[in-house]
Amino acid sequence: MTPTTHYEESQYFRQAWLWVLLVISSVPAVLIGVVAVVADATPSTNVPLWVGVILTVVYGPFVVFYRANLRIEARDEDLTLQLWPFHLSARKVSYEEIDSITATEISQMGEFGGVGVRVQPTFYRWGVRFDGPVGYIVEGKQAVRIDRTTDSTLVLTSSHR
Repeated sequence: MTPTTHYEESQYFRQAWLWVLLVISSVPAVLIGVVAVVADATPSTNVPLWVGVILTVVYGPFVVFYRANLRIEARDEDLTLQLWPFHLSARKVSYEEIDSITATEISQMGEFGGVGVRVQPTFYRWGVRFDGPVGYIVEGKQAVRIDRTTDSTLVLTSSHR
């Protein structure tokens, strides 16, 4: 029997600030690579080919990152989540493991320090521990905080209100 999906959502990394930051931070790598190729070029060097290789190496991962997504599904027996391409198979949280679910608002940068799979740091007298909630932070400020019976917390952003 195929499990029924009661809720599903896909989120993509489409924040303008994120893409501006990625493009601006990659420009120095391209410039250094192109200058190095041009400076060391001999008459037999295929400069356009090497410039193309540099552009592909620097900007090629952007295509994968643009297609990266967080897929969340609530099924009959469990909650599944997959952050493609980082999770090759879906992570499952059975409903027996869930102690409570709370809708909340989060600050991506303030609480988790960015987007992606993040661990919220806990500060204590001697430094920093990374035993806080694990966050799947993609888009939006709305989130769902899932407290589990294993004393761990999972935070999932949601684009739906």
